[in-house]
Amino acid sequence: MTPLDWVAVVFLAGGAFFLVVSTVGLLRLPDFFCRAHAVGKSETLGSFLLLVGLALHHGFVLESGKLLLVTLFIAATNPTGIHALTRAALRAGEDIWVQPKDRPREPKDKAKASSRATRGGSP
Repeated sequence: MTPLDWVAVVFLAGGAFFLVVSTVGLLRLPDFFCRAHAVGKSETLGSFLLLVGLALHHGFVLESGKLLLVTLFIAATNPTGIHALTRAALRAGEDIWVQPKDRPREPKDKAKASSRATRGGSP
């Protein structure tokens, strides 16, 4: 194997890794926005690395140029598409996930204050 083949193998392995990370993020994350973030970032990088690895493996031929053009197309459209989807979901009223420990809590004295207010007492 030539040194260029070894570089191609590194790119292919990196691309496969990021595509697997994208799949795991899609399956494991809690809501639409987290999933879209995982897919938008890691799938773009994974496909970029995979296609560049394939272009390096083929050498400097016409097919490599086509693969690089596909890479540029994915790099331009994938983040734009994810942004459009998440913005549409936000405008449609999709709730953003918040960790349970970060959710605002009702004050403990709220029940006492509401009972005082109904009896006419001061809060």
